[in-house]
Amino acid sequence: MSLTKMSAQLGRLALVACVALAIGSSAKADVLGGLTVRAGIWTPSSNESRSVVDFGAFSLGLQYELGFVPQVLNGESWSTSISADFHYSARKVGVVRYVPVSINQVYTFEEQSGKLPYLGFCVTAATMGITDGSFQPTVTRLGGGLIAGLKMSDKLYVETRYEWIDKHGASWNVDGFRTYVGLKF
Repeated sequence: MSLTKMSAQLGRLALVACVALAIGSSAKADVLGGLTVRAGIWTPSSNESRSVVDFGAFSLGLQYELGFVPQVLNGESWSTSISADFHYSARKVGVVRYVPVSINQVYTFEEQSGKLPYLGFCVTAATMGITDGSFQPTVTRLGGGLIAGLKMSDKLYVETRYEWIDKHGASWNVDGFRTYVGLKF
């Protein structure tokens, strides 16, 4: 390799390194800053679902605040996040698996006694499956819901939501409350 080709490649490499440093210094240093791990329970509102899960199905999930998404609604208090949760219940009657993936839009109110209340809405793709002695295929349906929560601190929050999910073609219904306690990184 000639000296001119080598110096041209080194020049390109230096340019790429400078651009990477500039982007890195302007970007948020903490990649996990918007990530939340949460645990909770799903309590169905229909009798057909409650007969299989009793009171509710336990859940684990992740939520990530999307700082780079333009705010859907105007104002600094609006934020957008995406969440994915896994709800599972196994009893003699059957096994239930419910995996909702939601895009959430919430408005955070002014601080009240050291806590931040928030309200919002979500659009959800819900994958649901049940095994109760009969053949129940796993299906994905769209839905939406309302969100209410309270940020206890910068790291801890409690949230509940009620969702309506389209039942078309499914043999059971997953409408109901999802309640979580979340821990933010």
